[in-house]
Amino acid sequence: MSFRVFVLAFAISCCACKSDAPDVRRETAREVGEPAVAEAKAPEPAPAEPPQAVPSVGGPPVRKDGTIYGESELMGTRVSINVYLDTGKSAQAAGEAMQAALEEMARIEDMMSEWKPASELSQFNDAAGSGPRSLSPELFEVLSRSHAISAASDGAFDVTFHGVGQLWSFKPGSRPPSKEAIAKHLPLVDWRNLELQAEAQTAALALPGMKIGLGAIAKGYAVDRASAVLLAQGFRNHVVEAGGDTFVSGLKGGKPWRVGVQDPQAAGAIGALEVSDQSVVTSGDYQRFFEFEGKRYAHILDPRTGWPVRVEDSPRSVTVVAANATDADGFCTAVAVLGFEKGFAFAQERPEIEAIVISAKGEVKVTDGLRDQFITNE
Repeated sequence: MSFRVFVLAFAISCCACKSDAPDVRRETAREVGEPAVAEAKAPEPAPAEPPQAVPSVGGPPVRKDGTIYGESELMGTRVSINVYLDTGKSAQAAGEAMQAALEEMARIEDMMSEWKPASELSQFNDAAGSGPRSLSPELFEVLSRSHAISAASDGAFDVTFHGVGQLWSFKPGSRPPSKEAIAKHLPLVDWRNLELQAEAQTAALALPGMKIGLGAIAKGYAVDRASAVLLAQGFRNHVVEAGGDTFVSGLKGGKPWRVGVQDPQAAGAIGALEVSDQSVVTSGDYQRFFEFEGKRYAHILDPRTGWPVRVEDSPRSVTVVAANATDADGFCTAVAVLGFEKGFAFAQERPEIEAIVISAKGEVKVTDGLRDQFITNE
């Protein structure tokens, strides 16, 4: 059994998040030179027969550049792991570490998906208005960081957006909810009504009917956790990517990894970032949308209005670089919601992030701290 087949088999046992969730979907940010997903895939095995923990003989194949690559489907998107195999490390051990990292991501999804009724987050949402509730350390951490990004962006990123976001579907043929429905649900969206008590590790949603949605930050957290698993098992040099949420650890053969930055309306990458021990997260408004009565509705919702960001204001693409994927994920959403000009100004002012923002007309802006790191194709 090849490792690619093994990882695809693993995906069958993991339930993906609801694919129509109205969060910011990510453009895949792959390492420069990474093979496309369109490579031939082996047939999927039956779900009733779970795969072995690792390939039975020799471990996964090592590519010419010294890396081991595997992919799966989790959290409603493609997930990939790329490990540089250092001298003295075995491919078998790398395969086991990659499987453990994928299992950790699946565990986070089961905990933090608002679309899974049995998840800890769904149970927390169901208890809205009923006072404080004890939470697991992981969920409390993500809610705390979400709360901080909500405050920093003045609600452009709002972790309570799902109160109105649940009204929207962006499948082809969809139609917008009524103005009356949005007006009714919009008062349920206010990050300040998420009450956190750090010492007791409890949280409360102040109003009945409020709902947390972590689609724009939990994926980044899962990427960070997968990276932590790989580090704990001795594989320092790796890249974990989930639908454009990427964390890069260490080096590839003694040099920084390169992550491509694409303009979604241009052929190929406009440049690349040389990255080590950083996260690169990319989002855009081009992947999911519908048209109704001559108007285009993209899936990036402004939680302050309950409506999608206007097409003319929405960046074509936003790439954020930060120390971890959790923060990069949340801040990337905030920049996208704020729009091209205001979003770029916001990123320029925040010391913890850098950004590349592409306008609807194709103008590219790069924050000052990223200029030396960004290699253009010109």
